Amino acid sequence: MIPEDWEEIIFSEAVETNPKRELKKGSVAKSVGMEDIQPFARRISNYTLNEFKGGSKFKNGDTLFARITPSLENGKTAFVDILTDGETGFGSTEFIILAAKNGKTDPYYVHYLSRSPVVRNIAIKSMTGTSGRQRVENDVFDNITIYLPKIEEQQSIAKILSNLDSKIELNQQMNKTLEAIGKAIFKNWFIDFEFPNEEGKPYKSSCGEMVDSELGKIPKGWRSAKFSECVNVIKGCSYRSNDLKESQTALVTLKSINRGGGFNQGGYKEYVGEYSLDHTLKNGEIVVAQTDLTQKAEVIGRPAVVNSLGKYSTLVASLDLQIIRPKNNFSKYFIYCLLKTEDFHNHALSYTNGTTVLHLNKNAVPNYVFVEPQKIILDKFDDVIRHIHEKIYYCETEIQTLTNTKDLLLPKLMSGKIRVPIETS
Repeated sequence: MIPEDWEEIIFSEAVETNPKRELKKGSVAKSVGMEDIQPFARRISNYTLNEFKGGSKFKNGDTLFARITPSLENGKTAFVDILTDGETGFGSTEFIILAAKNGKTDPYYVHYLSRSPVVRNIAIKSMTGTSGRQRVENDVFDNITIYLPKIEEQQSIAKILSNLDSKIELNQQMNKTLEAIGKAIFKNWFIDFEFPNEEGKPYKSSCGEMVDSELGKIPKGWRSAKFSECVNVIKGCSYRSNDLKESQTALVTLKSINRGGGFNQGGYKEYVGEYSLDHTLKNGEIVVAQTDLTQKAEVIGRPAVVNSLGKYSTLVASLDLQIIRPKNNFSKYFIYCLLKTEDFHNHALSYTNGTTVLHLNKNAVPNYVFVEPQKIILDKFDDVIRHIHEKIYYCETEIQTLTNTKDLLLPKLMSGKIRVPIETS
């Protein structure tokens, strides 16, 4: 049953597919690749300026709908808002461009409609082609029936969902800012050696005493050390594909680490197989990627702090990860910040082998040499950084709550099971 004032209509009659957009070959324009779309995120995360030689063309208000596996299944569908009025951008041929029809559909509503199960599920089931390269054909939209409210109600529905997305994006931006602040403090204290001295003044610029070491001049009382002295490194659990079944236990996998580092909530694989106690993970623990499938080695050696957000009762590190556990209560915040540096990543790359699949040698982390501060300075650093990480955790928890709310509302709003008041100006 649908509301009486809603219309039953074919998707392609309400939404334009791959609309004509003008862009001359050889011109330079904003370009979006599949890697620039984050799973189930409304906004495009990045773009580059490139010469147009071919591909999908789009304008502001269009929706980029990934047509290829596994990008579609992973939720790569984005709303275009990176262009100026009248500007045309282009992207991968693996995008289908969806646009609102004037007077019939609202651009934001089209975006959320394309993310709803009624469209996604049919598109996914319609995929054709060889294994691993299956695609959605354009004519699938001629076979999807939707129920369409009047445009004023579309706008009210889209506003509710858009407000949730805006709050999620605000929290994500807040976390990026907090991460940047933490990184700046770490650099200031432990690379520039401008940590506060006993008088609260920056150590090095206040003529703090520096001594020689194998890593160059370092503050007096500090020393060069290997990670093997401060951390235990545990390789993750090997598993069989037959054990990937519905469960309250989940593997934290390679996909749990974002390109460049950081934890990705979309990387879990539910798991019913065996594992040891050493392989279980708690919130706040550090993992490092020990394999990589990206072309630019953007994941290998990158760290992430585990945060389950209560989604699973037990988390287990997969064989693609190393668990980094501090010894003798050594500062986990310092370790994480150090693992995030380009110096460590370059060190990790020197311990990496492989072509299509990269592998990190087991000695990469233990053999890393760094400048170990005095404990009193580490304790002060912990006090500062702990508050930043607590705020990040709070934002991540709120993001998950907002995402769950949006996922619950989306199909109900699109089917008319939940009605919203129409806003009048």
